[in-house]
Amino acid sequence: MNSSALQLLKQLPGGIILLNNRYQLTFVNSFVCQHSGLPERDLVGHDFFQLFPEVPKAWFCRKVTEVLTQQQIQQISWQQRLYLLKFPRQAATENMAMAQNISLLPLPQRDDSALAIWIEDATETARYHAQLLLSAQQLKRHDRFDSLTELPNRQYWLQQLQLELARAERYERSLAVLLFELDRFKALNDQYGHQFGDSVLQSLARQCGALLRDNDLLARLGGAEFAVLLPDTELAGALEVANRLRASLAQQGITEQLPPVKLSISCGISTFTAGVSADTLLQQAEQALYQAKCAGKNQTSIWRNSSKAS
Repeated sequence: MNSSALQLLKQLPGGIILLNNRYQLTFVNSFVCQHSGLPERDLVGHDFFQLFPEVPKAWFCRKVTEVLTQQQIQQISWQQRLYLLKFPRQAATENMAMAQNISLLPLPQRDDSALAIWIEDATETARYHAQLLLSAQQLKRHDRFDSLTELPNRQYWLQQLQLELARAERYERSLAVLLFELDRFKALNDQYGHQFGDSVLQSLARQCGALLRDNDLLARLGGAEFAVLLPDTELAGALEVANRLRASLAQQGITEQLPPVKLSISCGISTFTAGVSADTLLQQAEQALYQAKCAGKNQTSIWRNSSKAS
């Protein structure tokens, strides 16, 4: 390759590496020297795979064979393979490798060089894509989760109720719905302030969540009202869960560092019967919860044709 062509390669943006048929480097530009941390004399004339052991040899040789046989450029984006050569990112605080777009270009066989590797730094593009992905995930999470307690929200919980109801109907399994509400929450807010009230709800969510099975689904429906979806649970099991939650709160209170206040919850339970809809099952639990609150709070009511507190 004549001096004019080499000078042009030196001016191109990104990294340029020329290889011969023996996978030895015949040329590198300053970009490659800078990011590899090696001077030109330690690169040119040396074996590509010894210099860059992170490159999968069989895969790369197959790519090169395709390029030279077909005499066509092959491009490898950072999304297909994050990098070919493990160069560090520019920012000292980042430990990840530079994202790269790679082009493999066949060269005319007029000298010892057979292939050109063009390396484009795609780090900013990859970072922007990652930020977009994170934003999308956060929006998706926002659609499903309550921002205060980080529990599933009403909409997501209702979707799961529909799924569990269909499962119970199809496989003749048991299913229970437990609603509970923090008693006298408005008075608590008025006396101690909304920030304290929010802290109580967060602590209540964590404390109750720790008392449930992995396949139970605890959600915040709104305000101080929570719901638990209890798959494969009969009435007796749901009543046991409700009483366990109430007893834990009565005995321990909110275990985190909050002003000592007496807290209690009222609970309402409904259970699946063949043909019942999700809306009906939820309404039955709501009626049972209302009955528990009307009966004096700090108790559990089970929905029957006429709800009774216990």
